Order: sequence, then C-alpha cells, then structure tokens
Amino acid sequence: MLRHKRIVLIIALGLVLALGTLASWLFPVALLAAPEWEVVVVDEYGNPVEGMVVRETWQNYSVEMEGHEADSLTDVNGHVAFPAQTSECSLLRQVVGTASTLVHLNVHASYGPHAAVFAFGKGLEGSAATGNFITDWRGSPSVMRSQIVVRPIQQPSSTEKSNSQ
Repeated sequence: MLRHKRIVLIIALGLVLALGTLASWLFPVALLAAPEWEVVVVDEYGNPVEGMVVRETWQNYSVEMEGHEADSLTDVNGHVAFPAQTSECSLLRQVVGTASTLVHLNVHASYGPHAAVFAFGKGLEGSAATGNFITDWRGSPSVMRSQIVVRPIQQPSSTEKSNSQ
C-alpha cells in the first residue's frame, strides 16, 4: 500500500510541475524590444548637425506583424536619446512564432527583435553603421551609442533615370 501511495504522489508531483511549466509559458512577460539608444549626428567634417530627424525603428519578428517607429530632433550638439522599448508576449507565443517562420522556410524572413536608427532632413541622410554595415540591433546590449554621419542625398542623374525605365 505504501508503494502505491508513493507512485501516486510522484505522478501528482509530475503533473503539477508539467502544468506549472505550461502555465508559465502562457503568461506574458516583458521583453526588451529596443535598447536605450543615444545618437549623435555629425556632418562629413565631424560637426554636430542640429534639427535632424532621427528615426528609431523596431520589431520583434517572432511575435509582431507590424513594426514600430519613433522620431526625435537632434539638439544643438547633434544629440538625441531614445528610451528603451519593451513588449509583452508569452514564451509560448515567441516559440510558436519563431517555429512558424522556420517552418515556412522563407529565405527573407527574420525572427526575434531587431532595431535600427537613421537620420534625415535638410537634404542630408545617414544611418548608424558598424564597420561597413548598417547597425541592426538584435536583442542586446540594452544600451546603444551610435554616431551617424550624414551626407547630401544623392539624386539620380537624368541618365540614370532614363536607364532605369
């Protein structure tokens, strides 16, 4: 009889642990969607550029169908700061979203969090870069600092316009 009670107790504990784990996967948790991001915008000579629009974009491709964006204007020092952004979703939703992306084998699909910053205005534009590549934040670190060098927007020449048609 004691052995039977022990087996029942072990099965009951196993069920409680399994249900507890499943329940924890269903409740939303706050996740970092975009870092706290400090940006300094300078021209090609290293001078700060005041009044530039800096846009931060972010999306967690595993759980969101649409992205987010926030704009801010640079101050006299070419500086702007964006607060960290969070989103709430359950662990189960994140796992299912990532698995769905992988199952569909879309070669252009992304998963997980992504964020970027770029600047435009006054006939100038530029993006935060890491080496020769546009900076694509992918979940860490929690604080980013970037310098964006803005350059004049290149307008296609009339020859390039006619060749593209």
